[in-house]
Amino acid sequence: MIQRTFAELVTDLRMRRTVGDKPPVLLLGAGASVDAGIGAMPELFAFFNCANFEEFAKYIETTTAAERYRYLAEFLQTRQPSAISPGYQALASLCAQNYFDLVLTTNMDPLLDDALSAARLWRRDYLLIVNGVIRPDRLSLLLGGQSPRVKIVKLHGDLFQRFMAWTVPEMDTFLTEVSPHLKAAVAGRDFIIAGYSLRDQRVRELVESAGGSIWFTHPTGIPEHLKDHKSIRAVVTPECAFETFFPTLATALQVSVPSEAARAARPGTRPPRPATPGAQTMDDLMSSTMAVSGYGGTATSTAFLLAEPRVIVCDRYASEPHIRNGTAELITTTGHTFRTTVVRRANEHPFGPIILAAPEALQAPGLRLASTPMRRGSVVQVLVAAGEKTGISTGTVTGARLAPMSVPPLDGKVKNLASLECVVAAGASGAPVVDETLAVCGFIVAGSRDPANPRSFAYPAEHWAPVLARRSRATKTSRRRPLRR
Repeated sequence: MIQRTFAELVTDLRMRRTVGDKPPVLLLGAGASVDAGIGAMPELFAFFNCANFEEFAKYIETTTAAERYRYLAEFLQTRQPSAISPGYQALASLCAQNYFDLVLTTNMDPLLDDALSAARLWRRDYLLIVNGVIRPDRLSLLLGGQSPRVKIVKLHGDLFQRFMAWTVPEMDTFLTEVSPHLKAAVAGRDFIIAGYSLRDQRVRELVESAGGSIWFTHPTGIPEHLKDHKSIRAVVTPECAFETFFPTLATALQVSVPSEAARAARPGTRPPRPATPGAQTMDDLMSSTMAVSGYGGTATSTAFLLAEPRVIVCDRYASEPHIRNGTAELITTTGHTFRTTVVRRANEHPFGPIILAAPEALQAPGLRLASTPMRRGSVVQVLVAAGEKTGISTGTVTGARLAPMSVPPLDGKVKNLASLECVVAAGASGAPVVDETLAVCGFIVAGSRDPANPRSFAYPAEHWAPVLARRSRATKTSRRRPLRR
């Protein structure tokens, strides 16, 4: 066992996105639901007039699925089902921001399901898999698919599906059937354990089989059976109590947790729609960002699709060498390639941009333009689709109106740039810089490779947005070109 701090866990999660590594698998246990308002096991025993788990198991194994639902429906929901706890609100926001994409939970309650909907993760964005309901042989297909991005696996069943494992033999049967498929999905990945003791032998074998690091979080201490485990990274601090853990994590990672999330989940209400079309989720942002292809099909720089006008924007300095005879080739995040034509070059500034036509076959929603300029201190995100470090970086605007400055390898000084405290690398040029509403406020043009000095530079949208109004006829002709695989 290796002791780690909460700050080290935050750094690990932040750098995963920066370098494009997979997020850790999140394993949730009963502690998550108890903190959020679900009754603890002693309360459940008392409800059934049982003294302990053994008595409870003997009683519950004689009940039918319908009886279990009737007896447990009230117990497995919060006393205020219309409200979402801060812990689950923050967890859902972290899933929406791509910090987690696979969640395994032993809980049968609807708390996480409701939180994901409130965080505006639509059904296209997440998949709920209930063990015992989904055929085991379908799991490999579902867990291996790129879309929906977020997968939630309920290991012990689900209340509303009326299929729940409560006794030890039932739990063993549930996990024995799905373990081969789950092991393939988690192979090589790290885990974060929250609200769970890892005492269940089947679950512990699944976690250990992955072969990665196991971040075990707990507010007070580590169980004896884990202290000699070499793969354990133990984070012990009061901040690791579930209802504190995820909100604190979200704050440290600069992830906004919408205050209206609970209201959005109440019956008869819907989250507010954006005033203009465009990306509403992190998945929309990822699908609207692509790479500019160079010689040999290598991704060289980043570009992004706008919703209105529906065009593709890229950094002129980085992309110009790879545009031949007015034609550019782009690579989507799903690996598809397509060719399109130049609509306009903005030659007034060293970094352009170059505006490309968007083919009709490109199904991504596109990004909105920010309605306000970059402001010092505001939190932004950068999505890089090319180069040595693809992924998402979060940072802050440190200077919105810089004096003309030298930007190697350009000669002379460049005006109208903004500085960011944000880690990027080669290939980030042209990457969209978005605000908390996922609206584009600029794109990356240069950055420091020194992690100790993560200073990057962006070309703010207010300086190049007027170019968008000057579109040429090339748009109509290039839209007829289909996507190529």
